[in-house]
Formats: sequence, structure tokens, C-alpha cells
Amino acid sequence: MNAITRIRYLSRMVTRAPDPSSARRVKNAARWAIAVGVVGFGLKLSGWLMTGSDAVFSDALESIVNIVASVGALLALTYAERPPDREHPYGHGPIEFVSALFEGALVAVAGLVILTHCAESMYRGRAPIQEIDAGLVLVGISAVLNGLAGVALLRVGRATGSAALEGDGKHLLADLVTTAAVLGGLVAVRVTELAWIDTAVAIAVGVLLAIVGSRVAYKGVSAIIGYSDAQDHSTIVAVLERHRQGDEPCICSFASVRHRHHGRAHFIDMHLRVPRTLSIVESHDIASRLEREVLDAIGEGTATAHMEPCGDAQCSRCQASNDRS
Repeated sequence: MNAITRIRYLSRMVTRAPDPSSARRVKNAARWAIAVGVVGFGLKLSGWLMTGSDAVFSDALESIVNIVASVGALLALTYAERPPDREHPYGHGPIEFVSALFEGALVAVAGLVILTHCAESMYRGRAPIQEIDAGLVLVGISAVLNGLAGVALLRVGRATGSAALEGDGKHLLADLVTTAAVLGGLVAVRVTELAWIDTAVAIAVGVLLAIVGSRVAYKGVSAIIGYSDAQDHSTIVAVLERHRQGDEPCICSFASVRHRHHGRAHFIDMHLRVPRTLSIVESHDIASRLEREVLDAIGEGTATAHMEPCGDAQCSRCQASNDRS
């Protein structure tokens, strides 16, 4: 078998190991999320016991979900750090998507529980809301804490590629929106003395949680079955396109670019076409350099390049290579 024929079957793989500092950052953020969730729940629970508000009850129930989800995210992140083994050759990263699915399901269930509570409240007839001012203060403090924590988790999750942490951050920010609605409802009740406004706000919160939770769960399922991120695809294609247009090392064309997430790890494979006059050593060098460049742009994971001889008779790069040879 000559060198030209063997290029068709040449494949290379480059792996970029996880960054230990990034893993520590993710776990520390998850621990802080648990602490914030516990404090926020205590504040909202106190507010509900003082006011008897349906809206504050809905907010307190969501805080329970926050705590459980944050604990689940931390456990998932710890498990995801395990190295690949015989049973899991691609690593344990997909557990983060399971965590996101679990959190979404919890949020949706919380929404249904809130709607059930509101239905019971309307059926029984609700008592007047008490100590609204104290409730506003307690719920307001919890809103500030959740907002700060949500922004921080979202930033860390996006920076490290952690699906579990990003999902937790989005959940906390969604909680901030619902808490703002609860505060608005309490203010409206205080001004108008119409208690039904409180129940209406709680119903709106329940519907919102059911919708948001369903979307988060769907995203988790989509990732588990091999969702391909559009932004990642654009980044990979942009790297390859630069080398197709003339950046060294040059390639004739590329095809079959595929990629998937396993938690923070990326798995990428691509077909690169080069002039058929190149040797295996030269093709090997091009593959290795482009694999590393793609991983530098995407993050930790594994990139595999399959090298093929260019079959385009009009390819200018092939003609230039023939002239040199």
C-alpha cells in the first residue's frame, strides 16, 4: 500500500485534559448555591408563616427546589470528575445533563403543587394577609441573595461549560423573577386590601415554574441523546475555514464535522482533505495541529481528525502541491 492510499485511513486524536482549577471553581460555586438556597428558604418560610400569603408560600416552595437542585448539581459535578473507565470510556460527564433533567422536573412539579395549593385556598376561602411589611423585608432580602447567586452561577457555568451549574444559575434567576412578582403582589394587596391579588400572583408563579421546569428538563433530555450546540459548531467551522482559506497549516477542504458534549468535555471528529501528494508524516502533523487549535477554541475534551486525499481536480492547493513535487 503506497503513501497516497494510506492517507485515506489516517486518523489522529488529541485530548485536552480537564483543568483542575476549573473543576474546583465549579464545585465551590455549587457549594455557595446550597448555602444561599438554605438562607433564602429560611427567609421566605418566615415570611410565609408571618403573612399567610399564597404568593410567599409559592416562593418558599421554589426555594426548597433550589436547595435540592443545588445539592444534586454538586453531587453530579463530583461524579463527573471521575476519569474514564472500562464501563464509561467517554467519561462520566453526562451525569450533569441528568442533573439538569432532574432539576427541571423538580421545578415543574413545584409549579403544579403551587397551583394545587391555590385551588385549595380558593375553595376554602382565604384568611386576610397579616404583617405585610415584615414579609416584604424578608422576601426582599432573599431576592437580593438569589439574584447575586444566580448571576455568579451562570457566569461560572458558561465559563467552565458546566451544564449543571448553568442550569442552577438559570433556575435562581427565574426564582428572582417570581420573587419580584411576589413582592409586587404584596405591595398591591397592602395598597388595595384585595387579598385575591395574592392568590392570582401565586397562580402566575405556578404556571411560570411549570413552563420553565419543562423547558429545562427538555434541554437535559436533548443533551443526553446527543444535542449538538450551534455555537460550538460555528466555532469549530470558523477554525477550519481559516486554514482552508490559507492559514498555515493549509487544508483543501473539510467535511463531516460532528461534536457532542459530555458535561464539560467535548468530543469532536472531522474529516480534513489535503493534497494527495502529502506524506503520512505531513498529514499527521496537520491533523495534530488543527485538533489542538480546535480544542483551544472549544475547551477540554477530545478531537479526532480523519485525513483524506483531496479528490477535486480543480483544487488550486493540490495543483500548487503538484507543481512543487
